[in-house]
Amino acid sequence: MSEDSNNNLQQPQGENGQKKGRSNLAQRCLTAIFIAVLYVGPIMLRAFVHELFFDALVLALTLCASYEFSKAISVKFEKPAEIFVYVNVVLGYVLYKVTGIATKNYVLTPYFVALLISFVACLTVAMFTKKYSVESAVTTLFAMIYPGLIMACMMHLNYLPGVAMTAILLAFIISTLTDTMAYFVGCSVKGPKLCPTISPKKTISGAIGGLLGGIGGGIIVYFLAQSNVLGTAPVAIGYVANLMHFIVLGLGGALFCQLGDLLSSYVKRAVGIKDYGKILKGHGGFMDRVDGLIVTSMFICIYLMILGIAL
Repeated sequence: MSEDSNNNLQQPQGENGQKKGRSNLAQRCLTAIFIAVLYVGPIMLRAFVHELFFDALVLALTLCASYEFSKAISVKFEKPAEIFVYVNVVLGYVLYKVTGIATKNYVLTPYFVALLISFVACLTVAMFTKKYSVESAVTTLFAMIYPGLIMACMMHLNYLPGVAMTAILLAFIISTLTDTMAYFVGCSVKGPKLCPTISPKKTISGAIGGLLGGIGGGIIVYFLAQSNVLGTAPVAIGYVANLMHFIVLGLGGALFCQLGDLLSSYVKRAVGIKDYGKILKGHGGFMDRVDGLIVTSMFICIYLMILGIAL
């Protein structure tokens, strides 16, 4: 979640400004509730009904984020061939599911295959027609990778053997608490700026608060996993080893969540926009909501995959 859109509560002077500020805050709260329901509903349905509900959530978020990102980079750079961006998302998922069902082993390789196929197809169309240029093929590849390929890691959380629900809850709880703690600590403590040229509102105190929030999120999921709540499970043998892994996941997840925020802010500043979209009032677009989450998911996915191999 980019802090640029998280700090839009500056109020004009006077009574009208105060009313407008309260109205904006109320709108943000309503939108936040909608986002929470959007996330919690599919996750609960995944836990109690079927894994495809989480697949549908990730697919929808990926398509929406890809749409917004493609529109954003076309403000300053060559317009991506959007059709190939969407084809890449759908083709990647289809190959991923078909391969996983056929081999009973889900791996991320089909997403890379889909990326190669989609990019070569885009280049081929650019070569034989005047509809697209080489520059548009490059921006198309950019949109396929970020956010498309990174969000494939979020999809893969749903298929990590034995720890799928643990991984999903880690991603969403860590990123949420990181954003929340970073915002409130940053607003309360203030202090030196973290990266003023990229995100002027972010502070070092907020970043530290975000790290503490991420660790807290990891510990919360640790206790859930110890009790097998919602089908969660420990990631290692032994209470101490398990707790240490969850603390590392919380800290690393918080670091990558804030990195995701900064990457998103960097792209927005490079193209000269404030938000990726306006669909979520007071919160920007879908891309603004998932920028930290997707990079957190990538870290958790890679960490748990390596841990599974090591164990």
